[in-house]
Amino acid sequence: MILKNPDNTETYYQTLGNRSAKTLVLLHGIGADCGMWQPQMKKYANRGYHLLVPDLFGHGRSSKLSHITLSDWHNQINWLLERHDIKKCTLIGVSMGGVITQSFVVNYLDKVEKAIVVDSFSELKTYKEKLLGFSAVVGFNLFKFLGKKFLSKGMELNYSQSYAQPARDYFQKVSLNLDLNQMILARKAINKIDDLEKLKSITLPTLVIVGAQLGQWFIEVNRKIANSLPNSQFVILENSIDPSNLVNPVEFDRYVLEFLQRESLDSPT
Repeated sequence: MILKNPDNTETYYQTLGNRSAKTLVLLHGIGADCGMWQPQMKKYANRGYHLLVPDLFGHGRSSKLSHITLSDWHNQINWLLERHDIKKCTLIGVSMGGVITQSFVVNYLDKVEKAIVVDSFSELKTYKEKLLGFSAVVGFNLFKFLGKKFLSKGMELNYSQSYAQPARDYFQKVSLNLDLNQMILARKAINKIDDLEKLKSITLPTLVIVGAQLGQWFIEVNRKIANSLPNSQFVILENSIDPSNLVNPVEFDRYVLEFLQRESLDSPT
C-alpha cells in the first residue's frame, strides 16, 4: 500500500492481521526494506497481531529525501499510525530500526505500549563507537566508487556463516538496488542519536536483543541500552548477527512472542 503523506512524500508499507488487534510496527535496518520482515509477517499476524511494516524513507519504495533526520522517520511512523487511527503500538526495530525505535519512544512515549530493540545502539560517544559510525559512512561512499556488484559480493562475506544464508540471499539481492546516496544520509542520521541518558526515565516494557556472533564489544553496546531502561529484558541470541530476525528467526520469534504475550516483565534486568 502507498500512503500519501502531508509533506507530499510517500510511504510504501504492508499491513497484515486484524485491525482491531494490538498493532506492531516493524522497522527494518539500513539498506533493507519491509521484505526483511518476511519470516515474521504472516507468523505474527496469525498469532493475532495487526502489523504495519513500512519501507523507511530512503529505502525500498518509499520516498527518497534530500536530507534525512530521525525526525523524518518519526513523522513517517506518526502519519502511518494516524492513517490507521492507532493510538498506541508496539515498535520492533532492528539495527537502524532499533535506533529509530529508541528515538521515537523518547519523543512520543504516549504512543508506544512496548518496545523491542535489536542489534542496535543509542549513542556514539567512545572512540570505538564513533569509528563504527564513521566507517559505515566511508563504506557507503567507497561502494559508490566500486559499484553495487561489489557491495552485493561483500554481503556474501558478511553473511558467510551457514546459519546466515537467508540474510545473505536477501541482502545480495536488495543491495543491487540501493540508492547509496540515501544510505549515506540515513547512516549520518542515525549516527546522531544520543538517547542513552534519556532512556533512564523510560519505564516502558522493553526487550533488547543482540546477536551473540556480533562480538563481545557490540553485545556490551546493547547491554548499555538494556541497563539504561528500568523495565527491560536483555537477550543474547546465539547463532545470530545483525539482523537477528532474519539470521535466526526461530529463536528471535520465540523471545519476541513470549515478551509480547506477557502483561509485564517479572523483574527488570
